[in-house]
Amino acid sequence: MREALLPQSERQCLPFSEFLPRLFQSFAEEGVRFCVLRNYEGFPAKNDGNDLDILIHRRDLARALGVLRSLESIRLVNYTDMNVFASAYLEGACAAAGFRCIQVDFFWSIASKGPEYLSADDLLQAARQRHAGGVSFLVPSPAHEAVISLCAHVVYGGFLKEKYFPKVRQAFISNRSEVLAALQPPFGMRAARRLVDAVTEGDLRKILGLIRPLRVALNLRCLLREPLRGTIETARYYWSVIRSRYSPKQIETVCILGPDGCGKAAIIDGLIPVLHSAAKVVDKFDFRPRPASGRELSEINGSMDSRAGASSSSLSSMVNAVQWLLREWKNQFFGRRELTLRFVEDCGQQLSVDPENYGYHGPVWFARLLGKLFPSPDLWILLDPAGGGLQSRDGEVPSPETLRLQEACRCFVKTRKKYVILDASKPVANVMEEAYAAIIEMLAQRTESQLENRFPSPQRKAAN
Repeated sequence: MREALLPQSERQCLPFSEFLPRLFQSFAEEGVRFCVLRNYEGFPAKNDGNDLDILIHRRDLARALGVLRSLESIRLVNYTDMNVFASAYLEGACAAAGFRCIQVDFFWSIASKGPEYLSADDLLQAARQRHAGGVSFLVPSPAHEAVISLCAHVVYGGFLKEKYFPKVRQAFISNRSEVLAALQPPFGMRAARRLVDAVTEGDLRKILGLIRPLRVALNLRCLLREPLRGTIETARYYWSVIRSRYSPKQIETVCILGPDGCGKAAIIDGLIPVLHSAAKVVDKFDFRPRPASGRELSEINGSMDSRAGASSSSLSSMVNAVQWLLREWKNQFFGRRELTLRFVEDCGQQLSVDPENYGYHGPVWFARLLGKLFPSPDLWILLDPAGGGLQSRDGEVPSPETLRLQEACRCFVKTRKKYVILDASKPVANVMEEAYAAIIEMLAQRTESQLENRFPSPQRKAAN
C-alpha cells in the first residue's frame, strides 16, 4: 500500500519542567519503580545532560514504554535496545531551547560488555528519595552514583571523563567503606582498593593504568562465579553490538528532492538541529556518484580505440554508477554505529529519471536496472516550486525542460511507499515545518509498528 504522508500543523513543544512531572507521575500510577541515575541536579527546571537516564527492573520495561506511548502530546519516534538498556526517542518534549525531541534511556543493569557490576535490585534498595520543585523521585546512593559515573567510562569505555571526576573523588573520600562494599563483589577486594586509592589520591594516570586489570578481574570473577550466565551475557552484548551497527533497521533515510534553488540545503540544515534526539545520530549524507579514479579511467580508455570517445564516456558512466551503488550499500551496513536518521538530497533510485544530473551518459536500460537495486529511502519529500503551474520562488517561469523533469520527479515519487509533495513556493520556514511534520509522522508510524510487535497494547492482547 502506498501512502502519501500529509503534513500536520505545528504543535507546541512541552517544556522539560512540565514533561518531567507528568512522566514521573505516570510511572508512579503504573507501578513502575525507577531511579534517575545522574544529571538530576537541575530537575525539574532543566536537564543538565543530553538525555534522561532511568534505572528500572527489566520486567517493567513494557510498562515504562506503555507510559511513554500514552503521554498526551508526546510521540515516540524511535526505539532501540542493547543488552542492558533501551533508548526511546520522544517528540513533543524538549530539554533545551530550540529542540523538540528528548532521549530517554532505560537501564536494568549496570554492566561492562556483558559482566554486571551493579544490579537494579542493589541500586533501588540503596536509592534515596529526592524532592525538588514539587517533584519526588529516587536517585542512587552517593557511593553507587560515584561507581556508576567512574566505571561507565573507565571500565566500559576505556577513558576517564573529567567532567564527573571531582564529584566522584569527593564521594570516594566521604563514602570509602560503601564504595569498597559496592566494588568488592564484581572486582575483588584487591582491585577495588587499588581503584579507590587511585581516585582518592586524584592520580589520573594511575586510574587509567587500572583499566585492563579491572576488566580482567571483572570477567574472571563473573566466569568463575556464574560461568554459564557470564558467557551468555557476554554473547548477548556482542550480538546486540553487531545488530546495532550492521542492521539496516538501525538507519532511517529521508530523501529531499527538488530542482536547484528551491531551498533543499537550507531546509535540511534547519531540520537537523530541530530533530536532535529523534535518533542517536541525525546528520546529512552526500551520496552523489564520484567520478571514476584516474587509474580506472586509464584502464578503461587504454583498452579502447581513441576514436571511440562516446563509448568510453558511456562505459565510464556505467562504472561510476556501479561504484555509487556499491558505496550506498556499504554505507547502509557499515556507515554508522548507532541508530541514525540521515538526510540525502540525491538518491540512486532517481538515476533513470534525470541521468544527466548525476553525470550519467550510459544506456537507459542500465540506469533503470541500477535504480531498482539501490536501497530505498524511508520517506521521500519532493519540493515542487511549480506549485501546479505557478511561478517559482524567485518569480521566474520554469523552462520547459525544468517542468518536464519536475513532472517526471512527481510521477516517480508517487510510486514510492511513503512520500509527501510540498509547495516550495512558500517561505522556507513554512516548508521546513511541513517537512518536519511528515518526518515525525513517518518515524512515529514505524516505531509504533515496531513496539506493537514486541510489546502489544492491552487492546491488541484482548483481541487475540
